[in-house]
Amino acid sequence: MNFTPSGMHSQTLDLSIVVVNYNSRDHLRKCIRSIKDSARGFTYEVIVVDNASYDGSAEMMRAEFPDIRLIANKDNVGFSRANNQGARVSRGRYVLLLNNDTLVLPEALKTMTTIMDGNPGIGLLGCRLLNTDGTLQQSFYTKIGFVNDFFRKYLVNLYEKRKNPIVGKYLEWRHSKPREVGMIKGACMFLRRQAFFDIDLMDENFFMFFEEGDLSLRIKRLGWKIFYTPEAEIVHFGGVSTAANSYKSEVEYRRSQLYFYQKHYGRGTLALIKVYLYCKLFKNHGWCFLTDWLGFKSSKTSEEIKRFNDDVLAIIRSFK
Repeated sequence: MNFTPSGMHSQTLDLSIVVVNYNSRDHLRKCIRSIKDSARGFTYEVIVVDNASYDGSAEMMRAEFPDIRLIANKDNVGFSRANNQGARVSRGRYVLLLNNDTLVLPEALKTMTTIMDGNPGIGLLGCRLLNTDGTLQQSFYTKIGFVNDFFRKYLVNLYEKRKNPIVGKYLEWRHSKPREVGMIKGACMFLRRQAFFDIDLMDENFFMFFEEGDLSLRIKRLGWKIFYTPEAEIVHFGGVSTAANSYKSEVEYRRSQLYFYQKHYGRGTLALIKVYLYCKLFKNHGWCFLTDWLGFKSSKTSEEIKRFNDDVLAIIRSFK
């Protein structure tokens, strides 16, 4: 593993915290305050990258947190590119990519810094993520792949939506001890600077979604360990930025999904994903026909579903 010169300049701090924001002013404010309240025992900086928010986020940062570095983009450049902007101007030995819809709990940052200091082979560290009611949120995944991803979504649905007690106990057990894992959830990614710059930062072809899987795979392939610790906890609200534009988020999810599997698993898996998505589009089309025929009302109109199908179909056909 070789140091990348561009990533090693001016390491005058222990930790650089990069927070990407899009139209989440109130959550951003709470996130920054939680960082300031909990950051003790090490030197740090916070870099906020605002992706052309129109809710006054940038103005709030300038008025309430003038000591924090703000990069205010004129356009929404996406999650990966915005994180890279922050990382390139950072000065920390470690770089924490932190979602704007999180609350840092006491000692979490210090604990993760100490763990990284004592384990030089760890390139990426994740912590225990909590829902706002204090219950566990899935914080890591053991393996990355289409079958594992499908099973994980089913398992999480049983736990988070249906409150299945057996699944809940299983996930609690899985999250109770430190362990090496395959992938860390993107809400809190604590990176060793050398590892992050070794892989040339985040792949900016991911506008949003699947970037943490790509990041984890590339770090692991260079020989770095990916680790999870339950000793540090962060509250994650979830879905705040995507809620600002849910339609675009749903479309971008499919684009990133196809790109991710094409990049890492080749044409065979890409073909499998395409078949899966074609089936979902067919189901959507059938639902439109049925609701129109029966005169049912749904959360989305037939026109919205058809528009979504057309956009996703165009994306599927663009991947060869």
